[in-house]
Amino acid sequence: MRLGFQISLLNWLMIAALAITPQVDDGFDWQTLELGALKVHWYDSDTRFGEAALDAAWAGMESISRFLTPDLGQPVEIFIYTNLEDLRSTQVPGEDWVAGHADPALGLVRVVIEPGEEQAIRMEQRIPHELMHVMLYRRVGPGYANVPTWLREGMAALAETYPNPDYDRVLAAAVERNDLIPLTELCVSFPAAAGRAFLAYAESRSFTNYLQETYGSTGLIDLAVTYADGVDCERGTERALGISLSSLEVRWRSAVLNQNPLLPALQTILPYLVLLCLVLLIPMLGIAGALRRTGSHDERGTQVRK
Repeated sequence: MRLGFQISLLNWLMIAALAITPQVDDGFDWQTLELGALKVHWYDSDTRFGEAALDAAWAGMESISRFLTPDLGQPVEIFIYTNLEDLRSTQVPGEDWVAGHADPALGLVRVVIEPGEEQAIRMEQRIPHELMHVMLYRRVGPGYANVPTWLREGMAALAETYPNPDYDRVLAAAVERNDLIPLTELCVSFPAAAGRAFLAYAESRSFTNYLQETYGSTGLIDLAVTYADGVDCERGTERALGISLSSLEVRWRSAVLNQNPLLPALQTILPYLVLLCLVLLIPMLGIAGALRRTGSHDERGTQVRK
């Protein structure tokens, strides 16, 4: 096991041999393994699956410890579903493509881990991701809901022990198209469309990683705590880090994405420039039309006097 929790082989075998008493919850016959405060529940698979999931959970806690000290004073329950349809049957909120959900206040995590060759990879991505939501809630308290979505999801994505390689690919493609989503649009929620939502995750992960590398884990947690106190999205970074969110975004785009810093500013003011042009153009067209009419009258008057 990882995270520095030294467990004897005998203890581990005793835990794994708990014959996993089936229980019924949400219509599923659950099997359970637990180690300390972490409890993994699954169905439709053998004990080795549960052991692998529990190991992925502890590896996730190790990853989370890079940013904050995990709080395991209360249990964390992890329920694993075989497919999205089963997850949806529990009335978990979210879009159809969402494969995981956390109820941080309850210490409850639900994830989909489909059978197949990438099963272990999905465990290493989805279980730590959702565990970070729980741990961040326990660090900042009920004000967790005030933390911007880009920061909550960015930290969760950084906790993944096997980061999705498509994050970088999608991010690079968006930079090439000049189609990044402004961070101010990711404060409250992510786009509903799967493609844009994935880009939002990729941006949030990259930006949060930039903050962590620039200000350290302490700065990142201070920022989350500041937001949890109810400070708005733009001013939170000013209070915690001494710089506005928009200025930080410009620096991140330049330093990490090699994007011209003028492009985001131009993208922001472009609608106002178009509106200004229209406001100025319409009167100018009216004046030009009036001058043409005046000129026509003068020409006709000159011809009559001749």
